[in-house]
Parts: sequence; structure tokens; C-alpha cells
Amino acid sequence: MSRFRLYGSGGRPVYDSDGEPADRRLDRIKREFNAGVAVVYDPGAGLVRGQVKIHRRSPEQFVATYEDDTGADLLAGLVDHVREVVDRREWTIQHGTGGAQAVYDALADGSAFDPETVAAVAGDLSDQSVGQADVRDAVAEAGAIDLLVPDYGTAAAALAYARETFPDYAVAVTESTDVETIAGVDVVIRPDGGVGRVSPGPEFSEWLDRRRAAAATDALERAIESAAAAGDTPPTAGSESPSPSAASGRGDGSGAPPTGEASAAPDIAATVNRTDPASELGVRAVPPSAPRTARRELRLTLTYGLPSAALVGAVLGVAWSGAALTSVPRWLLAAGSVVVGVAWAGALIAVRLGDAPDRDTPGRAADSAVVPVADALSRLAAVVGPDATREALATALDPYGIAVEPVGERDRRRRRAVRIGVAAAAGVGALVLAAVAVLPSVVA
Repeated sequence: MSRFRLYGSGGRPVYDSDGEPADRRLDRIKREFNAGVAVVYDPGAGLVRGQVKIHRRSPEQFVATYEDDTGADLLAGLVDHVREVVDRREWTIQHGTGGAQAVYDALADGSAFDPETVAAVAGDLSDQSVGQADVRDAVAEAGAIDLLVPDYGTAAAALAYARETFPDYAVAVTESTDVETIAGVDVVIRPDGGVGRVSPGPEFSEWLDRRRAAAATDALERAIESAAAAGDTPPTAGSESPSPSAASGRGDGSGAPPTGEASAAPDIAATVNRTDPASELGVRAVPPSAPRTARRELRLTLTYGLPSAALVGAVLGVAWSGAALTSVPRWLLAAGSVVVGVAWAGALIAVRLGDAPDRDTPGRAADSAVVPVADALSRLAAVVGPDATREALATALDPYGIAVEPVGERDRRRRRAVRIGVAAAAGVGALVLAAVAVLPSVVA
């Protein structure tokens, strides 16, 4: 059973194949027309309706509706019935007027279904890494997808692509989605002069980004696990997940690496630090076994600086205490002391900072593990950006007790610790100078 109806743009019925149309307006037709709904195609309901411009007494915009529950071609049925009514009434279809009429024209002359045209739609989506599985999953999860097209002619081709690729999907070509009568469609096609090809709309793009981010995050976690296994120190034998002891560093809950066997953390950190994306993100991985840079450098600086500072202070103190005997002006002694102190501090800083900085963490990186980690980081950065990628990397490394810090952070802490150590040693030297210079006069 089929039925064809024709409405004016205000919703007033003009023709009904079942007989004389009722003289009442349909608000649904008026709302869709005002929202710029060019076509609604719903094979599940056996329904298609769309705008068509017809010259009756003057050019007018009509909305044609065709229903058929026999499984016939709905789009072809709509076009055929429009032609039949127009010919019978001696009206004229206004082809080539653009806008929504371009969709009807492409459906009527068959250009929308040209294999090359349909393939071009599929190619546009494929170039943006959007496949049929993505569309199906998005519709199943989000309820619908939105596609942007540069013009109404391309919208007709996108409608034909959707009909051929997803034959059960309801599709709407519309300027606005703010109309409840199309809320149940699966694919919304929106003409947008701001795009140059068929592209995912804002909502579909957001869904794709979430899906790709989740996939890249999973890939990163798997690559991290592979890096642990590549070092022959998997977190837990026969398991893909790190064991509690490897995750925390040591089974006693102290957070330090296990003492009974080598931890996987150094190998994982070395793998991450060998990847170009990690360098581009400006981060490095630091396993729990890495030395505490600030404490180590402060200790070493004081070990070198305290004896030398005490010696310099004692020598200067002796010079100050014997100034009266040598008749050396006090201002000259003060200037000389400053020069000697600066030279001592500069030499100590140069020696300490001239040592090879502790950039490399213990552990080895297997070549087979570097590429998957790099690929996962690159994919994630391309989808979510650098900040979110750094957070995802930190989350993936956290079960192994590995910290993520900015590149150069350890060197900055090292330099700061060396300067603090030099300042402390200089203070000790100044105290020794004062004690040696003042002590003779106190004793006398």
C-alpha cells in the first residue's frame, strides 16, 4: 500500500492520492520547512518526504510525502509521484534553482546515485579515517551521527551513500537539527559552506576523538607492558598486568624497587626516553631507582666545598690577623678576599656542574619496544593534544612507580643543589675567616 501527498510550505495539504485532502494544516510540515529540512528518508517507517519547487500560478515551495510499506524504492517513488501530479495538473518543476531543490534535482536525474559520486563521499570520509565501523558504532552508542557537506548537491550524494551503505538507517538533509520530527534519524546531513568536503560534524567529531583517544591510550598501555616484557622482567609471570610489587616498586609498600629481583621500571623508563614523541612533549620518565638528584648533588658539593672553603677562610683569616704586621691596607685585604672568595665559588661551581649530568636512567630499551610506544604517543598527541598526552603517559607509567617530569628538571634541581651547597660552604669559610682573624686579638 502506498500514499502520496503534497503540502504547501505552510503545511496546508494540496494533493492526497487517497482522495480529497483534508483542509487542515500540518504543523510538522511547517516546522520542518522553517528548519530547512530538505529531505527525510526513513526506510524503517516506509516514508520519505522532501522539498520541491513547483511553478503553479507562480513558483512555490512544496513538501512532498511518499509512504510505501511494500519495500519499493522510496526515493524513486517520491520522484515519480511528483512528476505524475505535476504533469496531470500542468504545473512545472523548477529545476536548477539551487538550495534544497538541488537535492531533489540530483535524486530526480540520478546524479546522486552515480557510482563515482557515491565513491567520492566514501573517499572523503576514508581520508579522515572514518570507516563504516565508526559510523555504525557511533550510531549504536550516540544514537546518531552528523555529517557536514559543502552544498546541497553533495548532500544528495551523501544521502545516496548512506542509503546504499546503511540501508536500514533513517537519514535527514537539513540546515538545522532543532526540530523534534527528525530526532529519531540515524544520519543528519547538514550543508555548510565552511567545509570543502564531506566531513564529520561537531558531535560526530567529538565522538571520534573520544574513541581514538581511548584506542590510543589502550595502545600506549599495551606498549608499556610490552616494554616491560622486552626487558625480560615482566611485572608478573604469565600476566599482562603489573604485579602489586612491581606496581608499587616493592612488595613491602615502601615504593622502592624490589630487592629480590630487578624491576621492570628502569627498562620501561629507558624505552620511553628513547622515543621522539616523549622529547617533543618535553618530558622524561624517571624510575623509582633513579638517584635523588638534589640530595646527591648537595652532598657531593658539600663534600668538595666544606674542606676547601675552610682552608680558604683560614688562609684569609691569617692574612687579616697579620695585616698590622705587614702594613697591608684593609681595603686591599677586603678586595682581595672578595676576589679569592668569588674565584673559589666559581671554580667549585664549574667543577661540580662540569661533571656529566645524570640524564640517563638505569635500564635498557629494547628496539622492538621503542616503536610501539612512540606510535601510541604520536597517535594520542594527534587526537587529544600534548597536555592530555602527558597526563595519559603519567597514568600509564604510574603502576610501575615511574614518574614523568619535564625535560631538564633533573638538571635544574642539580644546579640548584650545587648552588645551595656552594653558598653553605662559603658561609662556613666566612665563619672560619672571622674566627681566625678575630681569635688572635681575643687571646691577646
